[in-house]
Order: sequence, then C-alpha cells, then structure tokens
Amino acid sequence: MLRISTRDQILNIAQALAQTRGFNAFSYADIAEELGIRNASIHHHFPSKLDLEAELLSRYRSVFVNELSNIRSEEAKSAGCLQRYTQLYFDTLKSHRVCLGGMMASDVGALPDVLAPSLNAFFEEQLEWLTSVLRTGKKNGELNYSGSAESQANLLLAALQGGLMITNATNDEAIFMSMSKTLLAQLK
Repeated sequence: MLRISTRDQILNIAQALAQTRGFNAFSYADIAEELGIRNASIHHHFPSKLDLEAELLSRYRSVFVNELSNIRSEEAKSAGCLQRYTQLYFDTLKSHRVCLGGMMASDVGALPDVLAPSLNAFFEEQLEWLTSVLRTGKKNGELNYSGSAESQANLLLAALQGGLMITNATNDEAIFMSMSKTLLAQLK
C-alpha cells in the first residue's frame, strides 16, 4: 500500500478546505485536527500560511496543465477536447468544490501580492490552451463561432468558473449541466 507523506496529506486537506470554504476560512488548527497532528508539524512543512497557499496553487496549476496536455494528446477532435475540459469542471463540482484558482480569484483583494503572478498564469495557461483548441477546431471546420478564438476562450472560461460558483451556491447541478451543454452546442 502506498503511503502518503505528511506533507502531501496536509496539502490534500488544505486544498479541500480551500475549495469548499475559501482559503481565509480555515486555519492550521483545522488541518491539524483532521490529521491528528500538532500545528507545529504543519509549520515544519509550511512555515507560514502564505507558503502553504503558494504550494497549493503551484500544485493545482501543475495538475491542471498536465490534464490539459493529456486531453490534447488523447483527443483527435477539438469538440472532444472541449467536452473533456468541461468535464474537469464538472468533476470539481461533483466533489462539492470549486476551482482553487476561481476561489482564490474571488478573494483577490485579500490575496498576497506575491501570489498574483501565479494565479494570473493559471488562467492564462487555460486561455492559451482553449484559444488553440478553438482556433484549430474552426480551421478544421469542426467548430463554428463568431468573433475571435480568444474571445470565445474568455467566454468559456468565465462561464465555467461562474457556473461552478452559482451551482455550488444553489446546490443545483442542473444549472451547470445545462449551461455547459449550451456553451458547447453553440460552438458546433
């Protein structure tokens, strides 16, 4: 059986708390209680909450970029790429969470300045990927939309992020399902 390091367990719990409560709505004491360790053990791995937040965002970005790369290499069609991209957001919703990047963006006024470049990069990476997929799909005649690929990428990203927030607030998955199906249908 694979043993998860204490550091990774801390990150996993912190990520779940950040995605369900928001980063400012939990403390090291919450993590320590869930893990059955002392706060000092968390401070050993992450001396400050800023260190923890930076590591969470870095890890989340890395996983997301890897997922995007996998989608692009496994899907021959742009529509399939977009469907799988949308599924990433639905999977987050099914776990009763919101996107960590979206959660941080919703609290950007309280976000330490040092994290802003990484958060911006998280969204830029998605926008670049979406723009490329949309541009390829239009070029191949698979997708049809008005305006630029960049504007469609912005629309799709904003709609999915907002859809997660609204669906979590209303506890009605049908909202997200309907919205995402409509978005994808409008691109075909």
